[in-house]
Formats: sequence, C-alpha cells, structure tokens
Amino acid sequence: MNINRIPYNKVNKKRKAKIIIRILLFIFICFSTFYGFYKYNKFIDSFKTSFDNYKFSQANNILLTQQKFNPFKVFMMDNDISKYFSYKLNSLTEDINNQKISSENALIQVKEIQRYNIIDNNKLHSISDSIDLIKESTNNYNTAIDHFNNRQYAESIPYFNKVSALDLNYIDSLIYLNDAKSKFKESLFADCDNLVSSDYYSEALSKISDNNNILGNDSDVKEKIIDIKEKQQDYLDKNSAIAEASSRALTNSISPKNINTLNIESITSYFVNVNLKEQKTYVYKGKADKWQLIKTFLCSTGVNGEDTPSGSFSIKEKGDWFFSDKYEQGGKYWSQITGDILFHSVPFAKDKTTVLDYTMNKPSSHGCIRLSLDDAKWIYTNIPKGSKVIIK
Repeated sequence: MNINRIPYNKVNKKRKAKIIIRILLFIFICFSTFYGFYKYNKFIDSFKTSFDNYKFSQANNILLTQQKFNPFKVFMMDNDISKYFSYKLNSLTEDINNQKISSENALIQVKEIQRYNIIDNNKLHSISDSIDLIKESTNNYNTAIDHFNNRQYAESIPYFNKVSALDLNYIDSLIYLNDAKSKFKESLFADCDNLVSSDYYSEALSKISDNNNILGNDSDVKEKIIDIKEKQQDYLDKNSAIAEASSRALTNSISPKNINTLNIESITSYFVNVNLKEQKTYVYKGKADKWQLIKTFLCSTGVNGEDTPSGSFSIKEKGDWFFSDKYEQGGKYWSQITGDILFHSVPFAKDKTTVLDYTMNKPSSHGCIRLSLDDAKWIYTNIPKGSKVIIK
C-alpha cells in the first residue's frame, strides 16, 4: 500500500509544479505584453508631443533610438505614424481654412511630414498648393521646369532661385538648379573659348560679366575670368614684343617730330598712332622713316577700369554699324583694331540717329577709340586693312 502511494504523490507534485510554471509563465507573458504595449504607447505619445511642439529633430530621434527591441514598434509603428500624420494633415487643412494657423507653420509641418515618406505626395501637394504663401513659389518652380525642359537653362535659373525653402518642391529645385547652372556654364564657357580663339578677349569677358547676375559668386566663373585675362595679356605682350623687335616705337614717345627716327613699318602706306595721354589720333602716310602726318583727330579712349589696351596692332575688319545690348548704344563706321577694340563714331542710340555722348579729348568710352562721325568715316573709308596702329 505505501509502495504504490509514493510514485503517485511524486507524479502529482510534478503535475502541480508544471501547472504553477505555466501559470507564472502566462502571467509573465501577459505582464510583458502589457508592459511592452504600455511602453510602446508612451513612445508614440512622446513622438507626437515633440512633433506637435515643432521639436522635429527630437521627434525623429525618438523614433530612431527608443524601444528598439519592442515588438509593438516593429509591427505597429508605421501604421500608427501614418494615422497620426493623416489626422495631422486633416487638422491642418481645417486650421488653414479657418485661419487658425499661419501659412509658415502649416508649411513647416507639411514639409516635415513629407520627409518621412509615409503620406502620398499628391495629398501633401494638394494641401501645400492651397496655401497662398506657396502659390507663387509653385508657379516659379513650374516655370523653371518648363525652361529647363526646353534647354533654356539661363532663363530657368532665376525661377529656381525663387522657389521657397518651405515649398515641397524645394529639394528638387536645388537639384535642377545645380544641373541648370552646370549646363549653362558649359555653354557659356564654350562661347567664350570661341571668342578667345579669335582674340576677342574683351568680348569674352563682357559675355561673362553680362551673366554674373545669373551664376552669382561662382568659383568656376572666377577661374575662367582669370584664365581669359591671362590669355589676353599674353596676346598683348606677344604683339607688343613683335612690334618692339622691329621698331623702337613702343619704347619711345611718338610725335610728328620724331616719327621718322623710330623705324616704324607698316604693310600698307598708312600708319595710325593713338596718343592716350593727349587723347588724339594721328594718321601718317608714307613708309618707314618717311612718314608724313596727314590727319589729326580728337578722340576719346577707355575710362578707368575699361582701359584701351596699349600695344602694336593692325586694322582688321570693318563695318558701317554695330550695336551693344550691354551698353545700349552703337557706333557707325567701325574699324577693328584688336578683338572688340574698334575705331568708331560717337555713340548712337538704337535708332541710329540720336547721339548719346559727344565727349571728345578725354576718356569716356568702354575701351574703343571714339571719333567724330566724319573722322570715323574717314578712317573706315581710307585706312586699309593691315595698316599698323600703335596705341600708347
């Protein structure tokens, strides 16, 4: 009797122990689940509180660093954040319509919600685009995109610059802006290289200057300007050196009294000397050491900062009219000296009739040598291409 009771008691105790363990395990699981859910709700509430108070960095940090091993975070967070943002956007819409929130604060929240990439972009844009503050920015962005797609990069850049930092298109606009600047610079620099290859250094520099307001304080542009100026100086030095090798004209003062002691040569029977100090242009006819002064013209050369270059040159191309959009003035009877440095008449308006400046005998040009209309026409008509011109 006692022998049979012992195994029975042992089995009974084991069963009771298992039941107790299961009960404790169940209690532990229930407690852990409850506690985990509790901690998860506190975690979500903390995020919402920070977001509601515009503490966006803190809110984002909560999502990234807290409750990493909480299973509720893994399975529920995206859905709960999505519901919260949807509720937030609905509230913002009502507040905007009832003017209970400023446009700036509404846009700040919409833009921050966009960063989480949870809510559909169309819904975000529908709210953002309804705010008066952003309507102009959206129009600027759309206009910029139209120009960009039509390869009108210079025209697109100012519009991209006007896109508000609160606009949902802002990040995209920065990407497009950099791309537009890159493509525009590529085209601009190619045009400048073509001008430089034809020795139009001043025109290349002017082309860059005309577009400074588009490109702004750009390091590539600064380097390009330095490069063009160095090439321009090399060109001037080279031409001056060639002339100096065969003539003492560039190291001595030139005047009607000593003109025939300087061994000045020209491939034509004409030689022109521009005296920067006197603001006069002297025209000689003859040949080396047998020059005869035939004309003396009052002239006007470049102002400080747009100086007329010194050196030995020769007459190249000619034309009866040009107009500069940059300076909004033109000139008649031009004769090219070097690049975009010309002999030409006093400046005229676009109508080719109105004289804009009669100044003579003192610097007032943008680098060219201005003459009276009759004197410019005389040089245009009588001085052949190839005639030597020395400017000092």
